[in-house]
Amino acid sequence: MQRRLRLVAAPLVAGALIAAACGGSSDGGSESGENDSEETTDTDSEESTEEESSEDDAGEDDAGEDDSGDTEDTDDGAADPNEDNGEVVEVEGVTRGGTLVALLEAESDTWDIPGANCAVACISVMNQVADTLNIIDENGEVQPFLLEAYEVSDDFTTHTLTMREGVTFHDGTPADGAAVQRSLIEMASGLLQGQVFLDLVAGSPLAGGVAEESIVLTDANTVTVTFNKPFATFGNNLAGRTGWLIAPSFWDSETRASDLMIATGPFTMVDQVRDEVTSLEANPDYWRTDGNGEALPYLDGIDFRPVPDVSARRATMESGDANVNLDSFGENKEFWTGDWVNDGNSLAPGAADRETTYLMFNNSKPPFDNPQVREALTLCTDRDLYLTLRAPGNDLANGPFAEGSLGYVEDPGFPQFDAAAGSALFDEIGRPEVINYGTTNVPSNLLTAELFQKMWSDNCGLNVNIDQFDQSELITRAISGDFETFLWRNHGQGNPGLEFVWWHSRHAEGLALNFGRIIDPALDDLLLQSWATDDLGELDALGQQINGLFAENVYNMWLNTTEWNNPVAAGTNGVNTVTLDGETRVVGQFAGRLFLHEAWIG
Repeated sequence: MQRRLRLVAAPLVAGALIAAACGGSSDGGSESGENDSEETTDTDSEESTEEESSEDDAGEDDAGEDDSGDTEDTDDGAADPNEDNGEVVEVEGVTRGGTLVALLEAESDTWDIPGANCAVACISVMNQVADTLNIIDENGEVQPFLLEAYEVSDDFTTHTLTMREGVTFHDGTPADGAAVQRSLIEMASGLLQGQVFLDLVAGSPLAGGVAEESIVLTDANTVTVTFNKPFATFGNNLAGRTGWLIAPSFWDSETRASDLMIATGPFTMVDQVRDEVTSLEANPDYWRTDGNGEALPYLDGIDFRPVPDVSARRATMESGDANVNLDSFGENKEFWTGDWVNDGNSLAPGAADRETTYLMFNNSKPPFDNPQVREALTLCTDRDLYLTLRAPGNDLANGPFAEGSLGYVEDPGFPQFDAAAGSALFDEIGRPEVINYGTTNVPSNLLTAELFQKMWSDNCGLNVNIDQFDQSELITRAISGDFETFLWRNHGQGNPGLEFVWWHSRHAEGLALNFGRIIDPALDDLLLQSWATDDLGELDALGQQINGLFAENVYNMWLNTTEWNNPVAAGTNGVNTVTLDGETRVVGQFAGRLFLHEAWIG
C-alpha cells in the first residue's frame, strides 16, 4: 500500500524545514540538516547557524553567517524601495512592477547546492529562484508543491514523486520526471546533500553506489526513490534544500560552482556582484497564479544585498533604503516589535518552530570529551545574565526544541546556574589549563565571547582564550572538528527526525555534520525510531526522550530560543504568502527564511 498525498487546500506554513549542513548566522549558525541541515554560526550577537546550515539538507540548516556588529551603517547603491523601477499595473488591489530590495546577513559563495554552505541568506535567495518539490502544511505534514503527487509506502522505504505537467526551467527546457531524477542524483552525489541519501537501497554515491539504481525514472513524469530502511522524513527534506528542482543545464556546466542558478522559481537570477548585490528578474513563464488566477510574480525583480553588519542593516531599513531585512539579533527585538511597527511598518510572519542558540561543545576532544567538564562549565554559566546582556527578549532554552515544537520539555533536567557547585566540581576533577572559545571577528560576537570569558573566570577561576577568525572559516572548523566550543544556532525544525544528520554517530566522523561529534547509542536508537513514523504524537514523545539525553549528558550548553524579527517596510506587501490551487496562505518563516513569491510594493 502507498500513502498518497495530493495537493490540498490547507494553509502552508513555516516551512520547508531543514537546512543542510550548516546554517545560521552569526557565529554559530547552522541551519539545519535537511534535513535542511543548515546553517549555523555565531550569530548576531546572541548566537551562534544553514545552513541552513545548518545544512539546513544533508542535514539542511544554515551554517555560518555572521550577523552582528558595529560597522558602518551604509548600504551604498541601495535602490529606493519606493522607486518605480518598472511598469506598474493595478490588479485587484495589487500593484505590479518595481524592484524589491532585501538585505541579507551574508554573501553566498556558490549556488552549487549539493556541496554548498547554504545558510539563511542563501536559502532566502534560492527560495525565490527555485521551487521545492514539497512544502509543509500548517499541521506539520508534507504536501506536494512543485510535484503533482507524492506517495510513500507504508514502511516509509519507497517514495514516489509525480511531477506536474507544463512546468519549464528558466532556460525554457521542460521540468519533467527526468529533470527530477537528475536533480536528486546530483543532490545524492554532493558532499553535504549526499548525507540525506546515505541509505539508498543500492548504496550511496558517496560510498560507490549507483544512484540510478535507487532513484529510478519509471515514466516521463514519475521518479521512485527507494531506501534500505524507513525514512519517514524524506518528504520533509524535499520541502527544503534537497527538494529544490534545478535545471539539467546547470548540472551540465563545467563552471557550475560559479554559475548563476537556473531553476523553476518565480524569479530568474540575472547577475551577482560579490558582496554587493544578487539581482533577480521576474520569470515570465512561472507556473503558479494568484488567488484571482493572475500571473505571478507581481514584482519586476528583487535585489538581494549582503550587509553582514546587523547595525548597518537596521540603519538601512530605518533610512527607507530597503524593503525587507534579516534580523535575529536579540538587542534589536524591542525596536522592531515596538517603534518599527508603531511607525506603520510590519514584521514578516514567523513560524512556531524556532531554532535554539547554544554553546556547541566538541565532545570528541579535551576538555569537552569529559562530561563532567561540560556539566561544571554549565553550572558556572549565568545564562539569565547572558540573556539580559546579549539576547534580551528571547526565552531561556533548556533543550534543543523551543516551546511549540515537537519534543519540547519545560524542564528536562538541564543543569542550572550554581557557581559554587561548578567550582566545587572543577576542584574535584581539575580545571583545564585553558578553554579555547572560538568566534568570528565581528565586534558583537566578541562582546559575547568576552562575557563568557569573564563569567567563567569570575565564577570558577577558569582561564579562557578567545580565538577569533574570519566568518568564512566557521563552518570549515565545525565540519573538520577544529574547535573546542563556539556559539551556534540550529535545530527545532518541526520534526525530531530532521536532526538525524546533526546528532547520529554515523555523521560524527571525518568531515562531520554531527559537528559536536556526539556518540550515544541511545540517541542513535531514538533517531532511527523517528525515521520510522509520521505520527506527530510518537515524534513528540521521541523528541522528549532526546531532550532528556541532552540534559543528562550536557552535549551542548543551551542558551536561548532564536527569535527572528524580519522587518518589512511600510508599503511592502505579501511577504511570506503563497497561493496554491487558487488559495493563498501565510507561510511562517522558519529560521528567518523569506518567501517573496507574491510580494508587491504599493
